[in-house]
Amino acid sequence: MKKTPIILLLFLIAGILGASDTLFYKITLLGMHCASVEVIENQIDQDVTEITYHAFTVGGFDKIYKIDNWYYYYTDPSLSHIDSLKKDITNRNMKQLYREDIYNNEIHYSTSHTLKISKPVHHVLSSLIYLQHHPENIRTGYEFPYLITDEGDLYKHEIRVEKNENKMQDEVYFKTTHLKGEELLEPTDVFNWMICAGKGNKMLAYSHHDHTITEGAFSLGWGLHLKAKRVYK
Repeated sequence: MKKTPIILLLFLIAGILGASDTLFYKITLLGMHCASVEVIENQIDQDVTEITYHAFTVGGFDKIYKIDNWYYYYTDPSLSHIDSLKKDITNRNMKQLYREDIYNNEIHYSTSHTLKISKPVHHVLSSLIYLQHHPENIRTGYEFPYLITDEGDLYKHEIRVEKNENKMQDEVYFKTTHLKGEELLEPTDVFNWMICAGKGNKMLAYSHHDHTITEGAFSLGWGLHLKAKRVYK
């Protein structure tokens, strides 16, 4: 048997398993570009998908309140749940490392706490990518088969969907209801707070064409709104 086809096949398999997709977003506050977010999806092996969010301030905002945060989520290939998450955040003069590991029906926190769970879990950020892979579930009242874990707290996840035919996208409004647990960390992670625990309206839009996130809007109170827009590179 010729070795060349076998070698080419191995390279092809390696390429598929190591393939990654990156989405880029521009974040604006009061119309000014304040931050950028990169979302990277990487198939580590046949059993594990890694989802990475990198959120960082730009321009003058980098000097006012510098943020350079990395979030990592490890899921099964169908994204039905996460097995672990970790984050490495830098906010102004603060550095924070944190992780959660999920096994034996418990969440194990890096603070040595544990929390019993009755269902699989996602973080809000990994859940957003779940919907990209399962657009059939983007519908009002969909009952998610998992709960939302966030730094010691456990939430129920609900969505309301409005179709925007002009933009050819589904606009998804998110609501989280606290079920149990307690905060293990000080609320210093601005990006995480805005997406998960923050009050006010939270909307992300999914394209009818390829089901990826195209834009978002987040109410911060005091009449302030953050907006996200996908950038194509």
